[in-house]
Amino acid sequence: MNISDNYKQHINISKELKMSDSFYEVRKPYKEDFEKIYNKAKEKEVDISTAKDFLNSLTKEELSTLQYYTLLVDDIKLSTLDDEASYNLLLHHYEKYDFNKDGLISNGISKSTSLIPVNMPNDEKKVLVETLNSMEEKDRFVTLMMINPPQMQVMEDGTITGKENDKYMNYDAIFDKIQEILNPLPGA
Repeated sequence: MNISDNYKQHINISKELKMSDSFYEVRKPYKEDFEKIYNKAKEKEVDISTAKDFLNSLTKEELSTLQYYTLLVDDIKLSTLDDEASYNLLLHHYEKYDFNKDGLISNGISKSTSLIPVNMPNDEKKVLVETLNSMEEKDRFVTLMMINPPQMQVMEDGTITGKENDKYMNYDAIFDKIQEILNPLPGA
C-alpha cells in the first residue's frame, strides 16, 4: 500500500490503541483471508487512485471477505464507491483515513471519524493512547467520544456529511473540553 509519510506516524500511534475484544473476535474468521488481500494490494503498490481498479480485479469471495472483515452489512457495490471508500476497504482499521478531507472516513459505504485526533502533536497522541489503554473499555469509549466527537452537518439537500475538526488538538484543548463537560456554563 502506498501510505503517505504525512500520516505514517499517526498510524503507528493509532495501531497501539486497544480495541474491545469483540472488535477482534467478529473479524477473526476473516482475518487470514483479509491479510492475503492486503498483502496482494501491497505487492501491487495499490494507492488511492488505483484501489477501485484493484477491487474490480477481486473475486466475489474476496469482496465478501472485505465486506465481513469491515463489518459492512450490504454487499460491496463498486460502482457506488469513491476512491477513498475503495482504498480504505483495503486497509487495517488503524490505517483508515480521511484522504479527501471531508470530515469523514469513507470505508465502503460506511462513514466514521478518526478515534485519535489527527491534528494532535504525535508526542501527545502517544500519551493519550497510553492513557486510554490503561482504562476500562467503557471508560475508554466515553473518553474517546468526549475528546474527539464526530462533527456532523446537515446539507441543504438533507444529506448528512462530516465536518473536519479544525480545532487544534493538544493536551490543553482536551483538558478545556473535558472541563466544559464537567463544569458547564449556566444554560450550556
